[in-house]
Amino acid sequence: MSDFSVHIAEQIRDLMSQGTVRAPPTTVYVAVFDDTGTERSTDFQNDRVGLDAGPDWNTTNTSFENAVPVDFGEALVDVNGLEDVALFDASTGGEELARFTMNGTPFDISTGTVLTFNSGNLTFDIIDRTEA
Repeated sequence: MSDFSVHIAEQIRDLMSQGTVRAPPTTVYVAVFDDTGTERSTDFQNDRVGLDAGPDWNTTNTSFENAVPVDFGEALVDVNGLEDVALFDASTGGEELARFTMNGTPFDISTGTVLTFNSGNLTFDIIDRTEA
């Protein structure tokens, strides 16, 4: 199963069928969601975390992972039931680019606890036909 969002799937469809595609974002924003599907990034000191598209990511075949730590900072409140991490093209709102369920979820973060994903902890895969 692919980690792509519907938005990215539509972009690939348009590339293949219409010869058009949107300009890629220069910054990719990482967000976290709880087990109800609610974004909880604003419950952390750094909100959505921006990474430079390109240098802040490592690629291997059709997958990519964070090459730098993703530091959300301290939780401003107790954050319960964290489950998914997603990528967006904007610091607020914007289009969701990809999402996956983290291992060992759901989990809770207490007020004052720092949430950081070390380099290589966030891996997204774009399944191709050889990986079915």
